[in-house]
Amino acid sequence: MIHAFEAHFRLLKRNTFPSTKTYTFFFLLFSNLFYGQNDCNCAIYIVDNAELVQNKTDSLSQFQVINKLQNSKFKICQYEGINLEFHYYNNQSQFEKAFRVLNEQESILNQMDCNNDLLFKLIYNKARYYHIINDFEKLSNFAFKALAEAERLNDSEKKIKSIQELVYLFTRINEDDKNWKYIKRAEALIIKLNPELYPHYYTWLAFEYESKYALTERKSLIDSTLLFINAAKKGAFKYQRFDEITKCYRVEEACAYHQGDLKKALVYIDSAIYYGKKIKGYRDLSGLYLPKAWDHLDLGEFDAANTWMDSSLYYIKNKHTAASMMLHRQASEIYETVGKLDKAFKSYKQYVHLKDSILNIEKVEKINELEQKYNKVKNEQRIVSLEKTKQLYMFIIIGGLLLVLSLIFFFRQRSLKNKQKILETEQRLNRARINPHFFFNAMASLQRLSQQEKSVQTTLYTSRLAKIMRQSLENTYEEVVCIEDEIDFLTQYLEIQKLRFPNKFEYQFHIDNGLEINELKLPGMLTQPFVENAIEHGFKNIDYVGKIDIHFKEQDQNINITIKDNGKGVNLDEKEKTHKSRAMQIIKDRLFLFNKQHSSNANYKVLKFDNFTGFIIEIALPKLY
Repeated sequence: MIHAFEAHFRLLKRNTFPSTKTYTFFFLLFSNLFYGQNDCNCAIYIVDNAELVQNKTDSLSQFQVINKLQNSKFKICQYEGINLEFHYYNNQSQFEKAFRVLNEQESILNQMDCNNDLLFKLIYNKARYYHIINDFEKLSNFAFKALAEAERLNDSEKKIKSIQELVYLFTRINEDDKNWKYIKRAEALIIKLNPELYPHYYTWLAFEYESKYALTERKSLIDSTLLFINAAKKGAFKYQRFDEITKCYRVEEACAYHQGDLKKALVYIDSAIYYGKKIKGYRDLSGLYLPKAWDHLDLGEFDAANTWMDSSLYYIKNKHTAASMMLHRQASEIYETVGKLDKAFKSYKQYVHLKDSILNIEKVEKINELEQKYNKVKNEQRIVSLEKTKQLYMFIIIGGLLLVLSLIFFFRQRSLKNKQKILETEQRLNRARINPHFFFNAMASLQRLSQQEKSVQTTLYTSRLAKIMRQSLENTYEEVVCIEDEIDFLTQYLEIQKLRFPNKFEYQFHIDNGLEINELKLPGMLTQPFVENAIEHGFKNIDYVGKIDIHFKEQDQNINITIKDNGKGVNLDEKEKTHKSRAMQIIKDRLFLFNKQHSSNANYKVLKFDNFTGFIIEIALPKLY
């Protein structure tokens, strides 16, 4: 009977002929009357859920089915109703209601004796819930449990859904190798499915391939992305799946953007918005207006970029999710570029607030979980102690010793973590701290320029100063940055110094061919103090044009950076006696921490030219990706 249910359910969901649907409907209806109470399938759910497929976000249609199911006398139907209700609240980010419904679902499951996919639904729902609230440890736990249950059931769709959660998890914690392994595992299952019936899996696969291209720029990934999208569009248009059509055009916009065809990208994103608005209750328009803002920005259409960025933020008002956090970060970049500095500052401030908030929530949940585990272990030890009365004193002694050792270990670990946290905080502060005199002098120069000139140079100076300040603040949260970002930071800094000291010095970067400057990492703002020292001290009171050469080259397993200047030079021994450079000490401390964290031997040397004219700084760093 169960197999008959499943066969007729598939027939109802996929067949569009009225006569076939009528026959199937009555088969399931009469089956429910004679068999539904003892079966682990709800005929009401099967009939009504087939219609829900066409419009997942229509709350009115959903709750008509939900109420019908929950008012049924059969537990299995009540369970399916609660399952639909959970997904609605979870998709709407109504976390408290979703958690309440999740507990109700588990309670009903405990009252039934079914061995089909009901347990999987509960485990998968828990994974989805912890996905939404960004609790990665619990997400990991339930995603792996869901995958194990899907393998027990030997159900390809359930395997794919579980793997999708693991891919999201490993993406968020930057485990790219594991991420890609599970994407390929899902791909092997998806390509066996008919894309006309399962377009949502093909659009998901296309999204993942496009995201991988954004990281690696391997052209073959874009080709595969477009193949998956073309397959998905057939089924999406055939069954008028507006949500999947929207996703297809969104991915095609991203591909056109990567290929540099911004006009075509705008056509695709406009199509995505058009179909997105056809979906009742669709709430992800912010994710469509954002790429539209980027497209206009790159076309130099600043007013349009500003307008669409405003529209994107409108749809995430009062949301406290990881997606809204990253949206505010991109908004700050767009607003800064179009000259809306007040909006840029407001968005960046909201990004920082959300980032701190999400991290704090994760910490509180982790503490609560550890407390529950501790109480459970403690209760189990008490039960064992009562059961073994003859060995009571021995257990008390052993338990006492273990408790003392545990407490010693606990407080020692907490002390070490606090020290590490302090060191990391000091490191971030040191990394963010450019010489205060530089900012003072820069602002003084800005004041003089505003008095002497009208707008162009002042605007350029202000823009570069704002960008370098923002980069230095962002580096506070990043232990390492890629070489390309370091070069960009140095360029902005040197251009500001050239505005301060016109015709005083020139600079040039020398980068080895083949050096992966967008992949190789180094501590952020490491080279800036050496360059500043050359400008502020080496070129002071010279009567010729100063020159700074900065070399980046690869040698064996190291990245070597050389900074040369032709300044007047000083006697290093005399300078060390009279003045201790705080910047040099900060660099030594940072390299010390860096070596501890990466078990490396990063170092730098200061060499003199003959007759104390100019310096050569040689920095050796390990290859770090």
